[in-house]
Amino acid sequence: MGRIRVWAGLLSVVLAGPALAVFKCVGSDGRVTYTDGPCAADSRAQTVEVPPPLSPGEEAEARRRGERLLDDARELDTRRSAEAVERQRSLDADRRVEAQLREQGKEDAEHWSTVYPAPIYGRRWPPVKPVQPKPKPVQKDSLGKMNAYPFR
Repeated sequence: MGRIRVWAGLLSVVLAGPALAVFKCVGSDGRVTYTDGPCAADSRAQTVEVPPPLSPGEEAEARRRGERLLDDARELDTRRSAEAVERQRSLDADRRVEAQLREQGKEDAEHWSTVYPAPIYGRRWPPVKPVQPKPKPVQKDSLGKMNAYPFR
């Protein structure tokens, strides 16, 4: 029974070797293909080195790190949700205050419109007279340089 396990282990190692080989094939049109088999005749082939599999300790550490990152992301999401709820509550409170002030302003406007039927703001005394802009001075045409010479 022990020999069968040893032979099965050796056979799996031998068969797993080619499966770990990865080739990068760059075709004549520039397209890149990754394959575990040989490349086509019209493409360039490069071998890509595959890192060895992780040890159980490294794998466990990677899982712990991944879980820690997920926990941090969940905590951040919860915090952002709470901040969004608080921001919405603050906005709602501000809107309620603005609505109350508008209602108060309407009541004040109704009150003052009965006391003063005409508005008293916006008038100027004495009235402002519009001022006309000064006309721009017209330049006289000067004689050209050629007209100043005594040629006839």
